[in-house]
Amino acid sequence: MKKITLILVTLLLITGASGAYGYFFIYQSEDSDEVEVQQEQVQETNETVEEEPEEPEEPEEPPQEDNSSFFIGMKDECFEYDGIDRCWTIYVPNSTDDSQSIPLILDLHALERSADNQYRLSDMDRIAEENNAIVVYPHGYENSWNFGQCCDPANEDGIDDYGFLRTLIYHTSDTFPVDTNRIYMTGWSTGCAMAQAFANDASDILAAMACMSMYLLEEPSSGYNAIPIMEIHGLEDPIAPYGSLITSSIIFQQQVWFTGAEQNLFEWKEMNGCTEALPTLSETNAGYTVQEFTDCDNGSEVALVSLNLAAHNVYLKNDPGSPEPGNPGGVDTPQIAWDFMSRFSKK
Repeated sequence: MKKITLILVTLLLITGASGAYGYFFIYQSEDSDEVEVQQEQVQETNETVEEEPEEPEEPEEPPQEDNSSFFIGMKDECFEYDGIDRCWTIYVPNSTDDSQSIPLILDLHALERSADNQYRLSDMDRIAEENNAIVVYPHGYENSWNFGQCCDPANEDGIDDYGFLRTLIYHTSDTFPVDTNRIYMTGWSTGCAMAQAFANDASDILAAMACMSMYLLEEPSSGYNAIPIMEIHGLEDPIAPYGSLITSSIIFQQQVWFTGAEQNLFEWKEMNGCTEALPTLSETNAGYTVQEFTDCDNGSEVALVSLNLAAHNVYLKNDPGSPEPGNPGGVDTPQIAWDFMSRFSKK
């Protein structure tokens, strides 16, 4: 009688921007006739001696469960939300397993950009790998976000991006070992405006928010509870003017907001109940300065990082969708954002 063939299935992940994966099969060939004879002899001996049969030995490496929802590396995923397929790219670091809960970062792209564009630009996957955090790059509806007053086509079509982002967070937390006390959000340009609007709307979910080159463009939510907020902005920004303390305007799709980086700092200061009249200049060097309010409700802080030489793109890498280069001062803005956010937890 031939021994049943053992098939060991091992999930092989191929990491990279494509997110492809497959299965690798290892086969143990059928036993030889010699083995069959030996087995029959053993059986005859057992019948004579009337010994209890021995328990089979455990294999050295038991077969792995095929659970395609949990993986290591990068992958594009989608689900249907509000009748529309909503998609994202997720990066899971190599050190992730189900024995330890780790932080989750959501990184939002700019108008007329994409999740893939943000992945290639922001370098947040490097931050995730170095700090054992999962990073998700959500994809906006037709490359846009609806944060109340902007931007089309998401705004014109009434897309519920607040609900989508909440559901995406819940979905990721159910699938991976996410520390729900350490959920953070960042983004660039209108992705930063969406991140600030989401922080305003979903302060019950986020532990902290730190984003690049845009402002809060909506009224404070009645349900907002203070969480740490940081905005990083280039002094030479021609798209979202820095403004200093002088009223400046920002124009998107025929809509005008009178605001600036320091006005935004003070608005969040009021929302967070910070007691200081003026921010502290906590860091200054050739590349950037940091102004911050630290005595705020719920142990929160509000900070503005001003890059001396940067324009709208404050990342080190160039934006593939624009001739504008990354910040020439060599400032690692994703690291600054992470260093700020990672200090805070819901507990």
